[in-house]
Amino acid sequence: LPPQSKQSSSYSGADTTEEDSESLDDMDFLSRQKKLQAEAKMALAMAKPMAKMQVEVEKQNRKKSPVADLLPHMPHISECLMKRSLKPTDLRDMTIGQLQVIVNDLHSQIESLNEELVQLLLIRDELHTEQDAMLVDIEDLTRSARNFPPLTAPTLPSG
Repeated sequence: LPPQSKQSSSYSGADTTEEDSESLDDMDFLSRQKKLQAEAKMALAMAKPMAKMQVEVEKQNRKKSPVADLLPHMPHISECLMKRSLKPTDLRDMTIGQLQVIVNDLHSQIESLNEELVQLLLIRDELHTEQDAMLVDIEDLTRSARNFPPLTAPTLPSG
């Protein structure tokens, strides 16, 4: 069928009235909107647990401190450093050189964590901007869908 006859055949059914096609379009739009809203809610609900899991995985994957290699005779120190739970007695038993190695390592960890934080904050800001744009688009689409005149069936030329 040519395109015009396909259109006319879809609108020419005896049981389809103008009101029915309008309500079908409205229901179709509303059902899609509800489906998208439900998906968005589910994604938002999953975001926090997923982020926590990702942080835990990254903690486990984090490389062990190079201080552990420099202090092989003190394995409990390197383990305490990884857990960030050094005790004053541990520090008293160390030489100034060993303490300086620990301080340098902690400074480099702080610097790398700060850089990572800045990158994550930039990504978060970009995602917030994208989210805001999407929400504005959704609002505009919803508003314009409510303002559309009802669809009417095209008339075929007689002849």
